[in-house]
Amino acid sequence: MTTTTWRSAAFAGAAGIVTLVALAGCAGGGAVQAEPTTGSTHSAASAAPATEASTASGPTTASAATGGDGTSSGTGSLRSGACTATHLHGSLTTAVGGGSAGHQAYEIVFRNTGASPCTLQGWPGVSFVGKGDGTQLGAPATFDRSSAHGTVTIAAGSTAHATLLLAEARNYEDCGITTADGFRVYPPGSKQSLFVDAGQLELSACTASGVEQLQVQAVQPGS
Repeated sequence: MTTTTWRSAAFAGAAGIVTLVALAGCAGGGAVQAEPTTGSTHSAASAAPATEASTASGPTTASAATGGDGTSSGTGSLRSGACTATHLHGSLTTAVGGGSAGHQAYEIVFRNTGASPCTLQGWPGVSFVGKGDGTQLGAPATFDRSSAHGTVTIAAGSTAHATLLLAEARNYEDCGITTADGFRVYPPGSKQSLFVDAGQLELSACTASGVEQLQVQAVQPGS
């Protein structure tokens, strides 16, 4: 089977089209350093987030961008009161419903570890990491822009989440399957990342950069 961009059955009814937006401004030079422990921050690297105003027009899809404003220019900045990676802890759970045929759904959960409420709005940047040192595996997640993307306020100690769809690696021929350690996650608008450990979940990742195995929805309240 020729390696192609997958289309999730879960999004067959969505009005959007998956396109690629250039991944720029976040790649770090030098040797790869050990990935931080779960919930710790990491300087901007490969997959990075996008945010978009709640008034955005019709649903579309796009690949992970660099900027905090939904562009690929890397010029976006955190909004006033936005949650920073420093005050967020990330974890991974299996989503209710479990996805669809050929796909598994997970929730990336963001817990506000700060003393004050903060906000998230938009899509996190997500990529597989592995090899015990934070090496990115394969392509970053594309954005499902058909999902609601209003501003979510997270009280101190409370949570929000983003649903992540993972296509089964065995759907693709010769994609270089390996087991991932977890995900590098950039909160929307942030150029610092969290390492979200796979824990007891076994994540089969394609290492081929041309395989788009992941799709992430915008941040939603609760978990």
